[in-house]
Amino acid sequence: MVFRSPGGAGPSYAGRVSRSPALRRTLRVLGGAALGALTWPADVALALVAVGTARRPAPVRPVAALVGAHRRRTSRLLAWADDGAPLTSSRAAGYLAERVAGGLLGLIVLALLAYGLFAAVAGLASWLFDVRFTVEAPVRSAPPGVTTASMLTLVPLGAVLLYLDLMGLYGVGVLDRAAAARWLAPSRNERLAAQVESLTVSRAELLAALDAERGRIERDLHDGVQQRAVAVGLLVDRARRAGGGALLEQAAREVALLVDDLRAVAWRVRPTTLDTHGLEPVLRQLTERAAVPTTLAWHCAERLPGGVETTVYYVVAEALTNVAKHAGARSAWVEVRASDVVHVTVGDDGVGGAQTRPGHGLAGLAGRVAAAGGTLSVDSPAGGPTRIGVTLPCA
Repeated sequence: MVFRSPGGAGPSYAGRVSRSPALRRTLRVLGGAALGALTWPADVALALVAVGTARRPAPVRPVAALVGAHRRRTSRLLAWADDGAPLTSSRAAGYLAERVAGGLLGLIVLALLAYGLFAAVAGLASWLFDVRFTVEAPVRSAPPGVTTASMLTLVPLGAVLLYLDLMGLYGVGVLDRAAAARWLAPSRNERLAAQVESLTVSRAELLAALDAERGRIERDLHDGVQQRAVAVGLLVDRARRAGGGALLEQAAREVALLVDDLRAVAWRVRPTTLDTHGLEPVLRQLTERAAVPTTLAWHCAERLPGGVETTVYYVVAEALTNVAKHAGARSAWVEVRASDVVHVTVGDDGVGGAQTRPGHGLAGLAGRVAAAGGTLSVDSPAGGPTRIGVTLPCA
């Protein structure tokens, strides 16, 4: 029989779903602590080696191998976030020295657990089959064995002791994770150095992207707008000297084309409708103007922040430009989703092979996205299709 709540949902299934991940995490911690305890003899031997070679810049190979195994065990089973800090001899020595104490505690807990399980099996056998376990061999005992009353007393006591033993093993796992966090995690100075390096790379990529954008605007102005302006000037000059109305009409047409080119260049730099109407109509207009037939899937309940809208616009515009120039695609698609973060995906059915190499458009996009605090991924196997994914913080 399944009891349901007034809303119609069965609480028993929801409870199983909610408890299952916690149970799996607990079992992983218990297993990880037990594995760590079993390596105690190797920890003792190599801790002595590590302490003796602590002045070396890098640990010897056996020490590095053992610490590497502990790092993998701790990150996979004990839910420790390994940031990949470089392993030095001093770190290895300190970690293994602390592991010696934690491993010994784990061995004691495991021994108590094994003894308790043996005592439970022996008591159950004595109660069911009237068998006594001696040092020599199991023999059938003449005196009375464990009675039912004794079993009723021992079962709750054994359950409590088993719980305490498992919690002790779990505590060993927590101590093991704390040791890894103390000795194998990057220091504050290392974290700051990594952040400075990342910011330096992002700034360089952003400057390269801005330079590339300026170069494209300059080419658009030089090859389109400037040429039409020169043509208009020549036509007006000829009309002034010849007094011909046909030339003035041609000049008027060139002026109209010049205005269109100026609007197109300004729109590519940054559409004015982005501020007034938001990102969705701009992207719809962008996909309608794309050289390759493109569809837009918009899944945002509210308007995005201004900086995010600008970054998404540039990402989609540059990606669709690359599709038209290099993909050889028959169709493309754009999808925008927003929750706590913004996910943008641009795909096409072209020839693939797109890469974020320095000096190319995708490298500039990666720099722009990184400067906005996001990430960019490119999935473009040879033969296609190509999929560009961008994740931006929605703040």
